[in-house]
Amino acid sequence: MAVYLPVPDEPMLGAAAAAVEPLGIGLVERLSINDDVYPSAAAYRTGKPKVAHSIDILGKHPEFAVFAPYPLTIASAPLEAAGKRFGTISAFWPGIFRQIHSDELERLAAAGREIARELVPLAAAGVSMQAGEVPLVAPLRTGHPVGGENAVREAEAAPFLYHVQQLALQLSRAFSLRDVVDDVTRRVIAGLRARATVITTLENGRLHVVGASGCSQAFLRDLEASSSRSDMPEERAMAEKRQLFFDPADPRTRGRVEPTAAGDDAEEHVWVVSPLSVGTRVFGTCSIGFTADGRHFAAERAALNALTPLLGQAFERIRAHDASHALARKLQQTLLPRMLPSIPGLAATSRYVPTSSGLELGGDWYDLIRLQSGGVTAVIGDVQGHSTAATVVMGQLRSAVRAYATDGLSPGQLLRRTNRLLAELNTGLFATCCCAWLDPETGRMRVATAGHPPPLIREMSGSYLDSRPDVGPPLGIDAEYEYTDVGVHLEPGTLVTFYTDGFLGAGPGREISPGVIDAAYAVSHGQLEAIGDELVKSTTVLPRAADDAALLLLRYEEPSAQARHFVRRLEIPRRDLQGVRRARRSLREWLSAWNLQALDDEAQLLLSEIVTNALVHADSDVDLRIRRYPGHLRVEVRDSDPHPAINVGSPGEDQAEGGRGMLIVSALASAWGNSPSGRGKTVWFELPLN
Repeated sequence: MAVYLPVPDEPMLGAAAAAVEPLGIGLVERLSINDDVYPSAAAYRTGKPKVAHSIDILGKHPEFAVFAPYPLTIASAPLEAAGKRFGTISAFWPGIFRQIHSDELERLAAAGREIARELVPLAAAGVSMQAGEVPLVAPLRTGHPVGGENAVREAEAAPFLYHVQQLALQLSRAFSLRDVVDDVTRRVIAGLRARATVITTLENGRLHVVGASGCSQAFLRDLEASSSRSDMPEERAMAEKRQLFFDPADPRTRGRVEPTAAGDDAEEHVWVVSPLSVGTRVFGTCSIGFTADGRHFAAERAALNALTPLLGQAFERIRAHDASHALARKLQQTLLPRMLPSIPGLAATSRYVPTSSGLELGGDWYDLIRLQSGGVTAVIGDVQGHSTAATVVMGQLRSAVRAYATDGLSPGQLLRRTNRLLAELNTGLFATCCCAWLDPETGRMRVATAGHPPPLIREMSGSYLDSRPDVGPPLGIDAEYEYTDVGVHLEPGTLVTFYTDGFLGAGPGREISPGVIDAAYAVSHGQLEAIGDELVKSTTVLPRAADDAALLLLRYEEPSAQARHFVRRLEIPRRDLQGVRRARRSLREWLSAWNLQALDDEAQLLLSEIVTNALVHADSDVDLRIRRYPGHLRVEVRDSDPHPAINVGSPGEDQAEGGRGMLIVSALASAWGNSPSGRGKTVWFELPLN
């Protein structure tokens, strides 16, 4: 039997209490109030008893077979009294289409009314009438069991077996180590009535605490500091590869439990310490502390013996998943540009949002190619499918496009050559691609596209230019297709947005709405990096298909001849210990040439911090770029490390050296940020000119 109550802040019912047999069914602990097959939901909505057979439920919820692997019948009645409906009570009978007689249904309804009458004064006294995260589970007693004392012990073990079964289902769906730790901790503390729990993994010969609840800080520090040769119970359990039980008198488990406000730190505790393993490899421990209240803990130890293999398998599955995922991401990011080139008269930034679907690889790519003629080619594309093959084809196309662009081909010619190449490779895949050529000296741009959305071109006034390119078929479909390009003229301040169809839920044949660009432009006040960040936020909050997404933003600022006077660049090789000094000296010279000596002190300090941070932590070449605008000075430091520089927060916190540096940047700069830039990042700051 089970009692369901509403779940806080959700249109759901949750199992709040249950009585189960040792080999009884599991429960669906959460179900929608609006579900049309579960009798509990129907009884709650209508206020009338309802009956359903498992075969009816399986038609809509095939996963119910995991909880009830044999036929059964469920009857539910509302918990209602004094005009208030609290929830429902459900009873389960095994058997194929067992008929529920009217007297049985009436007894269930009467039980529901009796329970509800007892809940009325509790609700009036402020007791919560909502389901918790884990139900209270008790053994189902049906009179004197056959089998004597052994049968009684089996009945007492039923709740623990129930929680192990539920935890097994949760662990099979967990996708991160934090999910595993949270599921185990919640279920063990509430379900097994534990007082404290700690889970560790073995890393470089030492135990590392990955999750704990109810443990004292002193114990956790000692556990983290222990080595494989220590006499900690966890080390012993790993060495002996077996579960260990420590009674309250054992000094090795003293002081492990965090005292509570009620002062129960004086209570005695027993500890069950189990090794976590996969096959013969032991990689951690799960330790559970119980209040010593006279129990024998046989059922608890049996439950933990069943739990630890499940926990070990979940850890191993997630470890393998994370390793494969990291390898896939590394392969994919290696094929993207390390950083975008610095081009006078043109500001550029990019974003890449990988697919969130397991180990799938995407085929989205982008590039910005500086040409010897002084122009620039921008390209963005998407290879069909999500696989290693799609990623490899993406790398081939990016290399081909770069080669054709440097040969001086126009966008239409470039797509024609690339199309024939993909057809000749005979990969069985096709790709969409949009290509544009831009002359920063004059603002002239030509655009061609192969099955890809054309770029959105927004002028400073807020109006949009329509390049109207002839959208040809995707690359690899028709090897003889003649792609053409069209021209458009950009005024200074024009924003050009290239994107793939994974962005903002845009699918084939659909385009990003100009309203989305306008909203991002307004929130960011036209700041290019902030526009990219806002568009990424929109992508992550809107529902979209399991697809990766690429974004390339260009802003035409002014003719390149004028821009060169107010743009400076310095490259600092990896591990160049004199790089910070050269950067400061160059900055001083540039500020002097622009008559901005008043900014020298602040700019020197901030530049030193972010260049040092890049050289020390990124372990890559560093690209320093400085631009003078009419109202502010912008400094950009680009490196090949994708991890963002972190502002540690308030001055009172324990701060690492790099964290203090970014705190200084945050305090003195009028604006600053971290922006993805190809495979690395750009850390930038701005200072006002007056």
